[in-house]
Amino acid sequence: MSETGGASRPASADNIPDGRSRRIPALDGLRGIAILLVLTVHYFVVVPGPANSAIYPRLQQACSLGYSGVDLFFVLSGFLIGGILLDHRSSPRLLPSFYARRFFRIVPAYVLLLASFYVCRTIPGLNATNYGTYFSGVVPTWSFWAFVQNVMMASKHDIGPYWLGATWSLAVEEQFYLLTPFLVQRFSPRLIGWICVVVIGASPWLRLQALDGAGNPMAAVFLLPTRADGLLFGVLCAMLIRNPAVVAIIRRHDWLLRATIILLGVGFAVGSWQNYPADSRPMILFGYSLLNVLFSAVLLHVVLFPSAPLARLLTARPLVTIGLTSYFIYLFHTPIWYLLHWFLLHRPPLHYDWHAGAVTLLALLLTFVAARLSMRWFEGPLLRFGRRVSYE
Repeated sequence: MSETGGASRPASADNIPDGRSRRIPALDGLRGIAILLVLTVHYFVVVPGPANSAIYPRLQQACSLGYSGVDLFFVLSGFLIGGILLDHRSSPRLLPSFYARRFFRIVPAYVLLLASFYVCRTIPGLNATNYGTYFSGVVPTWSFWAFVQNVMMASKHDIGPYWLGATWSLAVEEQFYLLTPFLVQRFSPRLIGWICVVVIGASPWLRLQALDGAGNPMAAVFLLPTRADGLLFGVLCAMLIRNPAVVAIIRRHDWLLRATIILLGVGFAVGSWQNYPADSRPMILFGYSLLNVLFSAVLLHVVLFPSAPLARLLTARPLVTIGLTSYFIYLFHTPIWYLLHWFLLHRPPLHYDWHAGAVTLLALLLTFVAARLSMRWFEGPLLRFGRRVSYE
């Protein structure tokens, strides 16, 4: 959900999808994979299906790790944002330029989501659907404006209004954006690398303490300290590709990178079939760490070997297009889904029959169309305006 950079030095500058700046299309494709994983878990895995179907539960089980799309977003954000900060760390305008660009990338679409929340909760019928959970909860609404909803969700043991539930991960990223520029500006790259290694090693322990020590699985999944490893794996990848000696080593031993992807890819398939929930002990203890290694290996592979089959596959135009609009899709796929099921079927999304499945597919299509329109007429112009703020 962040910018990409040039092919030789990824994330060397803020870029937007207007064709004026070189991008790494394979990274946009990875972002497309990430949002498709999220859509799969939200639209399919957690939705009750036909009671007499033997296939539906099996398919849900096979797709059960769809929530790992968020982890892929974290690794990509760490890589891209970390790269931008590393490339401009000596600039006296680093902080104002970085935060101005982040503002125009994140805030306008997010404010539009919050506006839809306040407007739609006044609609009779819709505001009572699914026992009113779309718009009610013990998580205070002010926390969504302050990007601390993930903290409040963990403290209240509640996801909050379903309309805004997915924004917990956005809060994690915003907190990362707030802290990381100061880290990059104040410490040497070598020390930054060691800080990343230490925090990456501590994150599984912190998750376990939240799960077992505090008895709070939401804290284990929703907080920046417990999920910082994915973001910092991305930062480490950004540092590695800026070191010619390391890049030469990786290129000489590319078989090791491929073997890692294959081995952990098989593990991903096995883990999906095992149907581990996001807050399960195996995921908390080692699952997220292995996902971060897998996604980091894929990222390095497609950046350093752009002509390899995997990188070419990720540059497929539909996948890249979805990736370019993934931020809007992430924010609005749930509200559009809820609205359409309420308007057409007068009930929550429940796939008890083919009619409900068809409405979900229609919601998916409308979300893609709305995302393209937003990038064309709303987000895109604002991103271009934000890019006027220079780091130099």
